[in-house]
Amino acid sequence: MPPTPPPGTAFSSGPHGRSLVATQDFTPGSLIATFSSPTLALPDGPSMRTTCNYCLRVGSNEGFSPVSLKACTGCRAAVYCGPTCQRAHWKSIHKAECKMFARVRETTGKDWHVARFLLPTPARALAQVLLTNDKGIRDPFDGSDPLESNLEGFKADEQVWGDFELQAMAAMTYSGVFMNEDGLRVAMRFLCQIQTNAFNRLDADTGMSGIFLDPALARVNHSCVPNAFIGFDQRTATLRAERPIKEGEEITISYIANDKPRSIRREGLRLYYFECDCPRCVDDLDVYQVAQTSPVISLNSFSLQPDLTKFREPAIDKSGISMNQIEIIYKVVYDQTKSEQDTSIEAARTRWKLCKPLVEAKMWAVEPLPTTILLLATNWQTNYKWAVYALPLACFLATQCDPIKLVAPFMPWRIKGVMIITKLLAFTGELTSSGELAKRCTHEGIVGALAMADQVTMCQALLHIVVHQGSIGAAEDWDVLKEAKMMLKDLESLPGRVDESKMVQAWARDPEDPQAKAFFESEVLKPVNTLASFAPEILEDVLVQGQGSVVRR
Repeated sequence: MPPTPPPGTAFSSGPHGRSLVATQDFTPGSLIATFSSPTLALPDGPSMRTTCNYCLRVGSNEGFSPVSLKACTGCRAAVYCGPTCQRAHWKSIHKAECKMFARVRETTGKDWHVARFLLPTPARALAQVLLTNDKGIRDPFDGSDPLESNLEGFKADEQVWGDFELQAMAAMTYSGVFMNEDGLRVAMRFLCQIQTNAFNRLDADTGMSGIFLDPALARVNHSCVPNAFIGFDQRTATLRAERPIKEGEEITISYIANDKPRSIRREGLRLYYFECDCPRCVDDLDVYQVAQTSPVISLNSFSLQPDLTKFREPAIDKSGISMNQIEIIYKVVYDQTKSEQDTSIEAARTRWKLCKPLVEAKMWAVEPLPTTILLLATNWQTNYKWAVYALPLACFLATQCDPIKLVAPFMPWRIKGVMIITKLLAFTGELTSSGELAKRCTHEGIVGALAMADQVTMCQALLHIVVHQGSIGAAEDWDVLKEAKMMLKDLESLPGRVDESKMVQAWARDPEDPQAKAFFESEVLKPVNTLASFAPEILEDVLVQGQGSVVRR
């Protein structure tokens, strides 16, 4: 059965192949479409025992809505958050898949926590396709108008094609499908279609992972300057406008991290077998140039970066550095460190040294500099000794880096950044009230700024930003949004804070009201910017002079 376009959109074709176009105007943040009946939706192999295999909720004993998972008693491989999901999965695929998992265990002689790595996520996805076609191998991906497979491109890459062949053979073997030359050829085409059209649900912050494939959503093409973005919530994907979209305009998303240098982006798109022709790629624009022309700059009046001149006239000096040099820095950084996610102090020092030209140019939003700061902040957030020093870094990222990289303030990544500051302020607030802050932090500037600040008011205002922007750019039951609402409710019920709460609420209702705006600038923006101003010196001191010598200023 061919997919149908969601209301407000239409399928089309053009220079980029098949596409999805708007049949009405969409404003920034508005919901374009919801996709809740995917052809494939499954966690990746390492997450199979930590994620409900049907609804894809991540198991956790923490937070305000803990999720307890129980394993299937038959295969002990798939786990579920409750009997409803287990029954639904049994009916849709697991009745057949359960036998396959038992077959994997019997064939390998290993428990599933080891054997699961012998059936990679794409191979499991292919096996699900094969298992649901009880009349033999036939096309489940819209046979009348099949999904793009990039088959010839994959064939031309000997290493990739060889890997695909092994995965297809594993899927056919363990699913019990009779293997012959014709069947293997068709199975490999299915695998190519999965590789080309499935979306990665990875979110390291929430533990979410796996793949999601919906034939209608797969029609959305790529741009490094997209006008839309995708969010995932369990078995549902949502497509929202990032910029204004006019009737008749093609809807685009970014398949990759689009803030990296052009050559890195092209490498990330290599297995899609096309070369992006967006303005960012054609003119080799940096993040500041893209931000300068963004049509959503004005939305930042309700954010931690309401100074719109920071977007339109950034205080950077590019005279001493070229885009070619930036690409070289990026490549060398990741050649010399273990991985993009290495949070060790040694990796941070290597990155910081290589990023010196970007620091001198004050191009803080250009990768790999933001990631260098983020990884160090992430390391410190979970370190009791260094958590206080993570706060200036988080403030710096939320005011100097994230707004340039993602101009729309309702983008989930920016909302998470504000939430991180809120949680760190809750921590430093307790230290301040107990008198422990000065004992824990040797940076006199941080201690002084926090002592002068009303950290409860700061948290309340930041939570209003999270709730407001999260209600625009995310699903209502997004964990970050639900947590922010709960925290805000608790803060606004604290005794003795009636006047402060009223001022924050007045600002949240009308951020352009002169009195409310002055209050926000004085009580929230000023201390946030003060804390952010300490970040460069802390980074220089720790990463150049040594971790034990944080400056006393």
